[in-house]
Amino acid sequence: MTDNNERTPLLKVEHLSKEFPAESGMFAKRFSKRVVSAVNDISFEIYPGETFGLVGESGCGKSTTGRTIMRLTKPTAGKVFFQGKDVAEMSKHEIKDMRREMQFIFQDPYASLNPRMTIGEIVSEPMTIHGVGTKEERIERVRELLDVVGLNPEHINRYPHEFSGGQRQRVGIARAFALKPKLIICDEPVSALDVSIQAQVLNLLKELQDKFGTAYLFIAHDLSVVQHISDRVAVMYLGKMVEVSDWKTLYSEPHHPYTQSLLSAVPVPDPDIQKTRKRIILAGDPPSPLDPPTGCRFHTRCPIAQGICSEKLLSLRKLPRATAARATSPSRSRSRIAHRPVVGCSRPGPPWCCFSERPRTCRKPRCALRAVGLPPPAECSEKQHQGGPCVNAAEGSEIP
Repeated sequence: MTDNNERTPLLKVEHLSKEFPAESGMFAKRFSKRVVSAVNDISFEIYPGETFGLVGESGCGKSTTGRTIMRLTKPTAGKVFFQGKDVAEMSKHEIKDMRREMQFIFQDPYASLNPRMTIGEIVSEPMTIHGVGTKEERIERVRELLDVVGLNPEHINRYPHEFSGGQRQRVGIARAFALKPKLIICDEPVSALDVSIQAQVLNLLKELQDKFGTAYLFIAHDLSVVQHISDRVAVMYLGKMVEVSDWKTLYSEPHHPYTQSLLSAVPVPDPDIQKTRKRIILAGDPPSPLDPPTGCRFHTRCPIAQGICSEKLLSLRKLPRATAARATSPSRSRSRIAHRPVVGCSRPGPPWCCFSERPRTCRKPRCALRAVGLPPPAECSEKQHQGGPCVNAAEGSEIP
């Protein structure tokens, strides 16, 4: 397959930021200086037919990112390009045309459906707004979509309250695919469903992607769900993007300490491995977005933080590309070239490494300083290092 670098991105986000006023009221926007920084200077690209996962804890800005891309809320700064066009400079008519190619699947499968409308009216509403087909053609299209998502076409005249949560989410998926969009933003589409229904909905999304070639921006906080469906994954913390990688490399060899801590919380279905795993528990609570820390926003909880971390915000950098990997799943048949920007420091780290264990495989302890590309200090001993011998980058010699 063609390398991502040689393809034109379907969606390109450049230095996107979104701030909300901290106070509400008539004069808040004009006179208030306190703001909530929900999204702060993030950039990424999504290619046709690709699933881009966006993960992070609650309140990190994932859903705000999706809504800002869709222009459901106006960005504070940055640019969003869809099919090469700047969304911010589009007229109302052009935004309407853009939303025909970009749809949204909401988190709550009940609140996003009008209880006064039948399922047929809900699914056909996008086609009615955009003037697609006659009434008879729209009804036939709705029956076809209901059959595709696994619902009985005879239920076209039923109301949302007559369906279960999983069935209502299928209705939302059918509505999103009604116009055959090129990109669908999935805002935690399975978080409100139980595990068995989650698997059905995820498999349905993958089947529809194979059938229609749709790209996904998949927003979730469950790392196991993101691993199941994503091609590339980005990790967010307090409005910032801290690591971007292909799914296989991210889950087998995470680089950023926050990514490592997230993956250590994912249960492994192997009792022997689970017993020997080291759970990485971060100290303290997440900072408030009203008053984010200076420098790196993760430095207040990072076990390998240094003085420079609180003074300077380090930019993402690309690591050397990993070997292209090919999966057996139909939706993952594309080769993957790793794109690994991680936050790194230019100074040697402290003489200890408490982030020593590789969180997912746990086959061999791993030094966190080496994980983020930092040279361990010369005084690092085997007991302190907890990761076996390491290499001093300054001298090029092995430290026992």
